[in-house]
Amino acid sequence: MNEPLQTLHLWRRRLSPAERLARSNRPEKLLLYSFLALILTGSFLLNLPIANLRPKVPYLDNLFVAVSAVCVTGLSTVTVAEQYSLFGRIVLILLMQAGGLGPMTIIAVLMQQTRRRMDTVEKKLFAATAGKSDLYDVPRYIRRIMLYTIVFEGIGFVLLSLRMTQIYGMGTGLFNALFLAVSAFTNAGFDCIASDSLVMFAGDPLVNMTVMLLIVTGGLGFVVWFELYDLIKSRLNSGNVFRRRHRYLSVHARIVLKTTAVLLVLGTVLFAILEGDNSGTLASMGKAEGLLACMFQSVTLRTAGFATVVIGRCSRPTLLLMCGFMLVGGSPGGTAGGIKTTTAAVLYATARNSLNEDKKDAVVEHRRISPDLLKHAFMILSLYVGILYVAIMLLCIFEPGKLLLSLIFEAFSAIATVGISTGITASLSTLGKAVIMVLMFIGRLGPLSLYTAFHKAPRARSHASYPDADIIIG
Repeated sequence: MNEPLQTLHLWRRRLSPAERLARSNRPEKLLLYSFLALILTGSFLLNLPIANLRPKVPYLDNLFVAVSAVCVTGLSTVTVAEQYSLFGRIVLILLMQAGGLGPMTIIAVLMQQTRRRMDTVEKKLFAATAGKSDLYDVPRYIRRIMLYTIVFEGIGFVLLSLRMTQIYGMGTGLFNALFLAVSAFTNAGFDCIASDSLVMFAGDPLVNMTVMLLIVTGGLGFVVWFELYDLIKSRLNSGNVFRRRHRYLSVHARIVLKTTAVLLVLGTVLFAILEGDNSGTLASMGKAEGLLACMFQSVTLRTAGFATVVIGRCSRPTLLLMCGFMLVGGSPGGTAGGIKTTTAAVLYATARNSLNEDKKDAVVEHRRISPDLLKHAFMILSLYVGILYVAIMLLCIFEPGKLLLSLIFEAFSAIATVGISTGITASLSTLGKAVIMVLMFIGRLGPLSLYTAFHKAPRARSHASYPDADIIIG
């Protein structure tokens, strides 16, 4: 290439904002900046008079709602149905959608519309932010994310419209169905219907099943759905749709599906046992409605944030149980939060196999768990536990008049981006709200990603080998 053409080529390459950002910053830092920019923009729009039906609430409350929407949590200091106008609710839909998919994914889609091919550096950036482990066909991967999102939310919108239009009329019903479909698939947990979430629909099978399916589809992760679709497509072409299909899924997909199924069934059963005699929740319902409520609450703990019972009326054992389920959360590569089902599965398999002296290595799905993978899982759990401990202690200092269990529940719900609450969110002090906002932000981006964004890589050291430490454990 001659010198003028080379200079022109480099000049054109410097015109790419994404490439300049990618070369000067880590993907984790860019993800952090994109979420911060989205939150600030959303809070500014929600603070406009046109976005409010009532007199404007303080900017801190709008900032809180923006953080909760972008971090797809659902905790709110105001009632959306009463506070925000049509414009404000549209802003919330956009914030939930962008927050669920990730701002960088939206940017990648817009870049592809310009028909410009991605640079390798840009592919690394978007692959890291979209949860892809390699650089193979990143543009197609991102297009599939958008397509699956449109399909799942579209199906949910149609099903929910059947009920919402009956109750609220055509225009309002269609908008409520759209809002609820986006909120459920992104696991955001917001609704624009009432102040008590979906309690009024506790006995409605259509609304319950549709919202539950949207929550699960969003929480499983796009990678798993891509595998399932490709598997079913290949089986249809070969004529064997159902025979031994699980054998051809990856280890990751099998772990996600099995762990999710166990958590959903276990949560349903335990909720029914603990709340069966509680007149404030299940005891006042019929058998069919009660079973539906148990299933819904188990599903919503996958970090969705909706509820068909008043969470504040649940017993203390149930609230503690919910904390554990919320901490696990959903699966990687999706819209859910928490330490993720795969992390919990790896830690469980390691603990189980460690008790068996005949097994030298931890094994899951007939595959060895590498030391690096185990270290990564343990680090994630340690960071979550450490951050929760500090946050709960700060909440106890800032909120001396509130019950400890309510503060613990609020902190778990925030960092796991779940969004259900015992009802104390609106009454938190300024500092208490600040703690919850930080927890939601950390939970959406992941504490390990935030640590990596600002942690400088250590200098290379010599591979020295040290003798084993003689330490007594336990």
